[in-house]
Order: sequence, then structure tokens, then C-alpha cells
Amino acid sequence: MAVLALHDLSCYSKSSITVVLPVLEALGIETAVIPTAILSTQTDGFSDIYTEDRENELVAIYGKLKEIGTEFEGVYTGYIATTSEIDAIRSILSKESGLKLVDPVMGDGGELYQTLTREHAEHMMRLVRGADVITPNFTEAMILTGLEDGIRKVGQRDIYDLVSVLRSMGPEKGVITSVPLIAGGLGNIAWSDDEIRMFQYDDLGVSYPGSGDLFASVLFGLLVRNESFFGSVSHATGIATSAIAYAKESGRDRKLGITLKPVMGEIRRRAL
Repeated sequence: MAVLALHDLSCYSKSSITVVLPVLEALGIETAVIPTAILSTQTDGFSDIYTEDRENELVAIYGKLKEIGTEFEGVYTGYIATTSEIDAIRSILSKESGLKLVDPVMGDGGELYQTLTREHAEHMMRLVRGADVITPNFTEAMILTGLEDGIRKVGQRDIYDLVSVLRSMGPEKGVITSVPLIAGGLGNIAWSDDEIRMFQYDDLGVSYPGSGDLFASVLFGLLVRNESFFGSVSHATGIATSAIAYAKESGRDRKLGITLKPVMGEIRRRAL
């Protein structure tokens, strides 16, 4: 069993590839990684970031992997540095028949990340259309649907509207993460075909970069292992919220990103 992960590499601070690879390996999944960009740090909490896209290398490495006969049971995308790189990855997805999970990493807290533009969001919409599963956070869901009007708490009608628009883009399954709820707390809103389920959890008042990568990586890995969709969402939600709680309790500097140590044992147990 092998999968392909197309994510950025942040050289310092825990996110993207430094979260994705250990999680998938802990689930017993052989993982090929092609960096979409090299960053000095993750983008949330640091300024004057060095970033360089890897479009040429991405295309070349993918070609070499296919030349040696590598077959992938799934492809999982995250942060993508440029619009032309998004288009290159769309071409890669069109060549693959396995599970395609797109995490449309673009922003958080109601804003695009400092390295991205609105044009980037428009290209990301095209990538989303080719996915089987998507995992936008609340901000990214609002951007993709055009329903954004600032961060607010949402109710049942808002959830239905968001899911309806995202589902109309093509993905049969998806999860909107970190949705602020009128009923209190936060929720991961998951849909599969015509069914919508909410996985509610406490708002701890802090977020850590990389927690979305942790959630999506666990979800992707479980789905590749042919576990049920809603069961996988539930397990991924529990893993991610436990990691956030541990990071907060330990006083971890949020800009250093999520820490995996307290949840790796549970992730490995799932692979048995």
C-alpha cells in the first residue's frame, strides 16, 4: 500500500510534511512525498518568511516515480505555493485512480495566509472539483463558497448552505473543520453524499498550526485503509483535539505548531 503526499516542507515548526509523513507511516502506509514548496517556517505567527515553490521538481519527481512503476492507492494534497503549481497538481490528480483528498490550505481566522492571493483561491476551486474528499477549515470553506462575511457562529441553516455549495463543486465527501457553532463550541461538519453529521468538541480558545494537517492525515490514512467515512472523521477529530489540548496544557508556543508525541500511540494502535 503506497500513497503520494504533495505538501510543503516547513524547515522549522511542526506542520505539513513534518506532520503528514509520521502520521501516515504510523498507520502503516508507505508514503511518497513530493514537496510543493520549501518554507523557512510555517506561515502563521512568523514574518519575513523565506518561501520557494518547487513546481519544476514536483513535475519531474512525479514523472520519475511513474517511470519506475510506482502505483498509488491515494493522493493527498495540502499547501500549494503558486497558481501554476495548482494547475500542475490538477494534471497529476487526473492521472491517478486512487482516493484523492484535497486539503485546500489557504487561510485561517478569516484571512488568507500572507503568501497567497485571491487568484490562488480561484485556482484552488478548480483543484477541489477533481477531489473525492476535501477538508477545508471554516475560513477556507467560506472562501471557496463565496459566502464569507467575516468570522461568525453558524447554525443549522448556515451549515446546510455551506455543505450544499461545496458538494455542488464535485466532492462526494468532505469535512469542514473548526466551525464555530451557535450551539456552543466548535464542530467538524462532515458529509457523505446526502448525509451530514456534526462532530462537536470544546473550544479551547487556542489553535495550533499543523492541527488541520494532523486531522486530514489521520482521515486520509484511515480512508485508504478502507475504514468507514464517518467513523474515520470521528477518530480524526478525537486525535486532533487531544493533541491541541495537550499542547495548550504544556504551554507550547503556538507558532511552533502542533506536537504529535501524545497521540502517536493511539494512531499506531489504529493500524493494528
